[in-house]
Amino acid sequence: MNIFKILLTCTVFSYAAAEIQMLINPVNLAENMFPGTQLSRAYDKDVVGKADAYRFLNKTKDFIIDGSSGVITATKVFNYEIDPRKFLFIVDTGGPLRHVLTINIIDVAEPPNCAVDLQFSSGTATLEIDEDYPLFQSIYRVMATDEDSVNGDFLTYTIETQLSGPKKGANSFGVDPLSGVVSLRSDDLLDFDAGYHVFQLALRATDTTRLFCQGTLIIKIRNVNDETPQFEAFPLDSINVTENTPVGEIIARVKATDRDEDSSITYAFRTRQTMFDLDTSTGIITLLQPLNLENPANAKAYPLEIEARDNENNTSTYTFTVFVESIDDPVECDTSFSTAAGVSVSVPENIPASAFIYMILARDPDPGQEVEHFQIVIAVRNRGNQSLESCTGTITINIQNVNDESPVLTYIPHAPINIYENLPIGTKLVKLTATDRDIGDSVHFEFIGTQKEFSINEVSGEVTIACPLDYEDPATPHSWELPFRVYDNERIHSTAGTIRVILLDSNDNPPQCTQDIYIIELPENIPVETLLVSLTCTDKDGTDPNNNITYHLITDNFSNETFTLTNNQLKTGPMHLDYDKAIFAGMQFKHTLFVRVCDEGNPVLSTSVTIIIRVSRINELNPIGTTSTFTFSILENSPADTLVGKISFTDADWPFNNIKYAIIGGNLGKPQKFYIEADTGMIKVLSSLDREVEKQYIIVVKTTDLDNDAIPDPLRQRSNTAQVIINVLNVNDEPPVCNPPHLETQIYSTTKIPFLQLNCSDKDSPQEELSYSIVRGNSNNLFTLWRRGADPPSLASTQNFQFDAFQGMQDPVTFQLLIEVTDELGGNKASQLSATTTVIIHVLPWTTTQPTSATKTTTTTMTTSVLVRISYYWKPESWMSAVLTLTVVLLMICLYAVAWCLFKE
Repeated sequence: MNIFKILLTCTVFSYAAAEIQMLINPVNLAENMFPGTQLSRAYDKDVVGKADAYRFLNKTKDFIIDGSSGVITATKVFNYEIDPRKFLFIVDTGGPLRHVLTINIIDVAEPPNCAVDLQFSSGTATLEIDEDYPLFQSIYRVMATDEDSVNGDFLTYTIETQLSGPKKGANSFGVDPLSGVVSLRSDDLLDFDAGYHVFQLALRATDTTRLFCQGTLIIKIRNVNDETPQFEAFPLDSINVTENTPVGEIIARVKATDRDEDSSITYAFRTRQTMFDLDTSTGIITLLQPLNLENPANAKAYPLEIEARDNENNTSTYTFTVFVESIDDPVECDTSFSTAAGVSVSVPENIPASAFIYMILARDPDPGQEVEHFQIVIAVRNRGNQSLESCTGTITINIQNVNDESPVLTYIPHAPINIYENLPIGTKLVKLTATDRDIGDSVHFEFIGTQKEFSINEVSGEVTIACPLDYEDPATPHSWELPFRVYDNERIHSTAGTIRVILLDSNDNPPQCTQDIYIIELPENIPVETLLVSLTCTDKDGTDPNNNITYHLITDNFSNETFTLTNNQLKTGPMHLDYDKAIFAGMQFKHTLFVRVCDEGNPVLSTSVTIIIRVSRINELNPIGTTSTFTFSILENSPADTLVGKISFTDADWPFNNIKYAIIGGNLGKPQKFYIEADTGMIKVLSSLDREVEKQYIIVVKTTDLDNDAIPDPLRQRSNTAQVIINVLNVNDEPPVCNPPHLETQIYSTTKIPFLQLNCSDKDSPQEELSYSIVRGNSNNLFTLWRRGADPPSLASTQNFQFDAFQGMQDPVTFQLLIEVTDELGGNKASQLSATTTVIIHVLPWTTTQPTSATKTTTTTMTTSVLVRISYYWKPESWMSAVLTLTVVLLMICLYAVAWCLFKE
């Protein structure tokens, strides 16, 4: 009884120790993982194959567990910043043990979101400001959000590009890196009149992980009348008129310009004038009164201050002097001027019009004025008759060379210069040429402003590349307006020009993929058209076709029909995966695929992605026999372990033909006559056979495959059955037997008909195969065996036993016949068996008088033939039956205990 208790306790403990296993625990789930992705899998060997076996004890809508397979998936996309970051679930299968599954939500860096202002993110955000907008005052604020800000992430704002138009090159706006506020800065003030009418800003918000979002802001500049009129000055800020100028004649015209568009200017004297009149629209000055110098009230010079006013009352003033020339009296010129040689004056070649060249000293006898100064100016005038009131002299003007010529560009490209990226430093783009008409002067070239990408040779004018140019670098513009200056030796004169350079994209970047190698585990029974991987590849080249990507699958002949690549998606098919091939075993049960990712540039650049697909075997196929019924024959005298036959089954699952065999039913005999070798399928004799007891055995053999799953699972093993018919062949091992073994009878001497029938038989031979013969005691052949058909023969006499002196019998006579019975009539004599029977016959004379006989009575001895046969068979030890009985009892107790535990739950 104590033994039973210990065994029961151990059995229950073993059952309780079986627990639910988790494939992955804890699970780290990235916050942006798509729903439906397998996170983990629960496994309980006690519920394999049962429906609705797995469940969560605590309710949740965010995760589900498949009741049959135990696969755990999420039902939504999680947000680390707002969702719970840890989940605990109790996994239950109805058994005594449960398992706690932990799922952690993992933060993933996410780019900022600029879609708060949809117009900004879509590139259509537009606003207008006046050209006199104040410096550093907010114009626009970039509204970007970052979900990672709760984890300490912050945004930095930058202007990536700033384009102006129609005139290019202005750099007027800035953005606060912390607040994202866009404002004017002092680099380049807004000036609508200079051609800056619109600006396009590419603004970027970048987080600490260098992820960013970007939008476009368009700022339109409104023209403001902020310019004052500008006068065109007279030479020496003066004009000369003669005193006899008639009233109403135009003596001058003032002109002012305003840079503001659509601006009109009006003119007015700042002080009231009586001698002159001013047209407010045209600026024409006319004479109102005579200028006769003989009139003491008239002056020889009249200062005039004129005001110009535009539409917005912006004003400017200009003051000049009107000098009145006397023409009444003859003058006396300087003698050096009047001599034949005259006066020699040297002037620079660039002397301005109306500039002083020479002063002639003369006398004028007019009252109150002894000396006048006359100015000879260079002017273009019609030549009329020389006045008598004049003096004539000669002035020789020597022109001196002056650096007064500006350089003239003789070659500048008018079309944009197109260059490809990655050209070597020093590559020449263009050679500018210019000349300077000044004698002995040379020209020099320089860029206006700083140009880090290009350099210009000061002497030759060659424009070359100064630094590497990468079209894909965000810091590198795709076009440049390069203003340059050509100046002379002393930088007195210069000429400006602009060349435009456009950077073209070249195919210099091969495609880049997020992963260079993928390792995928697949069961061999995965359905066709299953998506295995979606490749994510990009090409950093900035334009197509350089950044157009195509995908090409490269496989060996074995994998050619097993996988299909459509665009960037690799799927199974059109053929199923097949683990069960010898050639696949040589490939270590894996497919190695290569995807060549190419662009469409010239030359074509490519990169390769390696995809290793490891296939796990699945037990898919049942063992198959060569036939459903196997028939064998065995001699009945075959010893133990004699081979009866071998059943042949094959299993196409890898490893091939890994099968075990077992006899599960049928007519096995008592004791069991046959056994089967589990690994070979050979059926052999277990105990002695006897055809006379059982001629045929029909048994059922079950074949079960082994280790055909990647993870051995007894519940997934596949099996098949076959019927085996074993015919026991006869062997002549039984001698004939007569019953009874000896006979005794009496007859009269006159008897000739059969008087005694033998009763002999043979277990392994029919009656017709038994032969009979009298082998002893039949002297004079007095008896014979008489046989009809297949029945045993009868004993008959061959003559009459008469009482006469010569032939007959006078006294009773006893005969002892020994009859031999032999089996397998006509068979192999070496294998024939025989037996004998003794027949005692008392022959009585046919008479009523018992004659006296002198014959001596003899004693009859009956003999039989004894055959000895030794059979060998296995007999268990005496203690074996007790052990087997005890084992069966203990097994029943264990099963009862297990059932009790299950139903208790």
